[in-house]
Amino acid sequence: MAKTQKTWSLKEIDQARGDQKGTAFLAFKQLKDSFDEGRDFYYLSSAEDGAEIEKLRASDRIYATTVNAILLTENGYSAVVDYLDG
Repeated sequence: MAKTQKTWSLKEIDQARGDQKGTAFLAFKQLKDSFDEGRDFYYLSSAEDGAEIEKLRASDRIYATTVNAILLTENGYSAVVDYLDG
């Protein structure tokens, strides 16, 4: 993952918009087929990225129940917000 790149978690999007838990995830699922991993989002697997996921959980960037995390890039974030605003 490009460590210098700004990313947003699904929880951060839900909270910033005042949406209920899972709203950004449902939008992500609708858009996923048009997204490119590495350009629009990063998928963090609990098996391979457990330490990174724990850091995200400790900093309250993801929900406590998150197993595998999705971080959206600027492109992905914009697409999700546009979809939700549409």
